[in-house]
This record gives sequence, structure tokens and C-alpha cells, in this order.
Amino acid sequence: MSVMGLAFAVMATRGLEAQSAPAAPVPPPGPALVVINERCSTCHSTASVFNQHRSADDWATTVQLMVDRGADLTPDDMNMVIDYLAANFGPEPARAAAK
Repeated sequence: MSVMGLAFAVMATRGLEAQSAPAAPVPPPGPALVVINERCSTCHSTASVFNQHRSADDWATTVQLMVDRGADLTPDDMNMVIDYLAANFGPEPARAAAK
């Protein structure tokens, strides 16, 4: 393979890596973040949580599903996490309206 061909292959691969996993937004600090980092990250990355935008009802359903699957959250923890996620990772405004 030529040097140019190799350079192109490396650049193309790097472009795919950059597109594959968007960086998670930096979540605001707080007690709920501590719970999420300690309890939710035992099964999945917190990036998978912070890259989502859901309504309070949808977050409640998701958190309940995680508890049903074994997440160690008290009812108070659940409410705190749901409120935090709904406040900070609620539905995104429609992008079409911004155009």
C-alpha cells in the first residue's frame, strides 16, 4: 500500500471513530449525580444516560425498569434521580422550530 493510501485509510478510520460515540454532556453536580455515578454505572456507562433526553414520565419508567432489573435504589433515591434527570436531561426542543 502506498503512503498516501495508508494515510487516507488512517484518516477515514479516525473519522468513523469520532462519529461513533458522541461525547456525553457534562452533568451538573449534585447528590443525584453521586447516586447515578455510584449505582447506575455498575451496569452501564453514565454517558448512555446523559446522552438521552426524556420527559419526567419517561425517566420514571426507565428508572423503574432499572430497579426491576436490580439497580440498588431506594424510593427516595429513585425520586431524586428522576427529578434530576427530568430537570437536566428533559426533552430537547424541536430543532425544526429553530430554523
